[in-house]
Amino acid sequence: MKQLTQIVILFISLTTFSQEKNFIDKPYIEVNGKADTLVVPNRIYIDVIITEKDTKGKKSVEDLESDMFVKLKEFGIDVNKNVYMKDMVSDFKKYFLKNSDIHKSKSYSILVYDATETTKVFIGLEEIGISNVTIEKTEHSEFNKIQLVTNSKAIENAKATAESYLDPLNQKVGKAIYVGRINLENPLQGRVNGIRIRGISTLNDSKVKGYISPIEFEKIKIYSEVGVRFTIE
Repeated sequence: MKQLTQIVILFISLTTFSQEKNFIDKPYIEVNGKADTLVVPNRIYIDVIITEKDTKGKKSVEDLESDMFVKLKEFGIDVNKNVYMKDMVSDFKKYFLKNSDIHKSKSYSILVYDATETTKVFIGLEEIGISNVTIEKTEHSEFNKIQLVTNSKAIENAKATAESYLDPLNQKVGKAIYVGRINLENPLQGRVNGIRIRGISTLNDSKVKGYISPIEFEKIKIYSEVGVRFTIE
């Protein structure tokens, strides 16, 4: 029985070795393929912090919050679906040290869909005394679908590169025997530091002139790079 087990193990080892050797013996060409595209963000998350300190205690957080909801509704923003409260804090340290009023603050995330809406939110909130407003992140709702298209294009480019090498040799590109993605993720997707905004400094000038000059967002780069091995026929 022990001898039979050794024979089976030996047979499996020889088979595996034979398969690896056959793979190595096949002539193949290894190339890389790249593809990318730029898309305009269509999901913009605006971070808003409401605090009593902004009005020096003249307005409560609740009053500022109510004013914000009214202003957002004026812009057609659905406050029930597109406005999320992140947290609420109180400055207890100051309360205990000076025995004064507690300064409360609330943090919100507002979802808008283009640069024009973003500009309106920045200007509108500033008008009601809320100035702590920043861009949290930008995304594209069809990111995954576009990524799949980019992957396919990268494969096509890899095959075209292989053909450019083999055509002068009167040889053809065969089946792909290996495909591997080189980059694991797109660095700009969901990356706050990757956001570039143009037009913020001119918001006040735009109000004086009676029109809104939209903020321009840096486009999101969707990128794919693959390594492919094709057999040579």
